Amino acid sequence: MLEILYRIYEVADEETAKKNRENDMNFGIFSSTSKAENTELVMDCKVCDSRDQFKEIIRAEYGEKIAFAYRKDKMKAGDLYCIVIGEHCYDTERYFQKHTFTCAQCGHTITTYLKNKIEFGNYEIKHRFFGIEEYRKKQFCSEGCKWKYEQEELARIRPDDDKEFYVTRDMFTEQVAGYIYLITKKTTGEFYVGQTIYAPVFRWAQHLKTERFNIKGILDYQFEVIEIVPKGENILEREKYWIQKKYKENPAKSLNIMQTAGLAEDTQ
Repeated sequence: MLEILYRIYEVADEETAKKNRENDMNFGIFSSTSKAENTELVMDCKVCDSRDQFKEIIRAEYGEKIAFAYRKDKMKAGDLYCIVIGEHCYDTERYFQKHTFTCAQCGHTITTYLKNKIEFGNYEIKHRFFGIEEYRKKQFCSEGCKWKYEQEELARIRPDDDKEFYVTRDMFTEQVAGYIYLITKKTTGEFYVGQTIYAPVFRWAQHLKTERFNIKGILDYQFEVIEIVPKGENILEREKYWIQKKYKENPAKSLNIMQTAGLAEDTQ
């Protein structure tokens, strides 16, 4: 058995076809020329044993001359044709239900079948609109209007979106050997000196995963770059210089261990 969904169309005259095209934003970019130009008369569902039996039933109801495809070059105004939408459809209601809405972009009032709704999906809401549920209510007459609306909204809520780029090591090491940074605990005055050849913020993020600088206390930390080491210089030597310098200034507050060994006698 076949459950066949179908529509019956009447070929429109030139004037009617023009009006239909102007008013038919029902199907957005999914609308074919036949759907946009011609007049839909019937949408229904029939249960048949075969396609051939379906055609026999349709011919008995609408006449032997009804066609089962739209051929613009061989059809004239007033001719009827049948378009099969689908077979073995379990959720047939979505093909029949129509709803009226206003396009969020162009402002046109649209009436369309429920299955043809053009709106933002879960992925778009989550990853492009920061999970803002209000965008889930937006509907559009076409994919073109949806795209234009999305671009305008992203420019509004993400004004620097066009400046986004993928961060790579080369962006931060093309002219430098690396960076010397200082982390200070504001409440205690304790400090830590380190070095990195990557973007300093990446190294800071790594520190925040440790017990010494747990992210829960992030408001108590100050992270700063204290030297950009030029290309060609030994970054390890520059790190050692800063560790020793800071230690001599305040040995009791230094959190660096290895490279401060033996410096206590020098400060006395």
